[in-house]
Amino acid sequence: MRITRPEMTPTIASIYRAVELKAKTIGQMEMQYQRKDAEKGNFVQSMYGDGRLMNWMLQKRPNPLMTGAELFQQMSVHRELLGNAFVYIERDDVGTPVNFWLALCGGYNELNGTYTLTWLSEDGVKSGFEIPREDVIHWRNTYRSGMNGFMGIPTHVYAIQTLSIIATQKQLALETAAKGGRTKLLIGEDKPAQPNGTMAAGLFNKETMQKYADEISDRIAVKDVTALRGLDKVFQISMTAQDMQMMEMLGISNDDIARYYSTPRPLLMLDTNSHYNDYKNATMEYLQRTILPLAGELEDLFDVTFLNEYDFGRRRFHMCELPLMRMDLESQAKVDQYNLQTGAKTVNEIRRQYDMPAVPNGDIVYVSTNLAELGSAKLRDVSAGGRPTNEPKQDGDEGNK
Repeated sequence: MRITRPEMTPTIASIYRAVELKAKTIGQMEMQYQRKDAEKGNFVQSMYGDGRLMNWMLQKRPNPLMTGAELFQQMSVHRELLGNAFVYIERDDVGTPVNFWLALCGGYNELNGTYTLTWLSEDGVKSGFEIPREDVIHWRNTYRSGMNGFMGIPTHVYAIQTLSIIATQKQLALETAAKGGRTKLLIGEDKPAQPNGTMAAGLFNKETMQKYADEISDRIAVKDVTALRGLDKVFQISMTAQDMQMMEMLGISNDDIARYYSTPRPLLMLDTNSHYNDYKNATMEYLQRTILPLAGELEDLFDVTFLNEYDFGRRRFHMCELPLMRMDLESQAKVDQYNLQTGAKTVNEIRRQYDMPAVPNGDIVYVSTNLAELGSAKLRDVSAGGRPTNEPKQDGDEGNK
């Protein structure tokens, strides 16, 4: 398989799978606008006033034509296949965001630092010129182009550009290998031909020599075996091994797609003999090394777009990862168990995650301790009057009766 044009990429199953998987995973996560709880000191969703409106738009209805999941899915697709994802922030008269419109196309003017965007709204296609940076969410692809590196390029275009030489060599090798290898030969002789041969006809004439030299060059360039007039010897002037080595140089294969799109092979459905543990380990690797960095990029984008230095440490945008564990009950149970044992969450906090009502004494913080100092309160037998449990019981104790 070899990609020769960018428009071919959506027809390749592995690229479709890689882009779709990344987009669906990003779409499952919820972008939350959070504020720090003054009493408890932790970040919670801001559900008052403008904060509530912001969370409603990010998670449910960014614009009348999309849901929150669809917006982030399409942003991921645009980033991968177009190189840049643009979102136009429509604001009211006081500057409060009222809609997030996914741009169909856009560009950046480095001279004045503004954008030109075209987006589809409920009133049809609209365009905006000289849109300031604060009204645009611009998510670039990792590979960037341009003098200032401000614009991204599609992943597959980068792959095509970087592998174009190898791809050309591979195609050449395949064509020549089909003919049994490309070995150039010259058929020549040791001495001048007979009086009626080429040399006797005036080869040493300057014009004739130059014309004959051009003819030889043309023949050698386009033919594998070249017969020269008046010559009868054979000389090999190229190495077959050099041509055959090109067979080892790959173009864009499924392995290359897995590397460029940071997606393990099992998740691209390429390994039919994969074990269950292969998929499980590949999923964890994918979430940690591919999805987590993308989530961090999105969080930073929304932070710098909507917050300022005075909000730093008090407000933030957070891509919530909990929805990714929704169907993995085993992993979810382990996380809840660790949180409960380490005191990170209380029983009621865990129950609230699953829309379960609170229980009495459910706000008590528990800590599981496996180690303690010798003679500490943890090792004391309260029923035995506070004596350390590692001391032997005395005669007369109830336990020795």
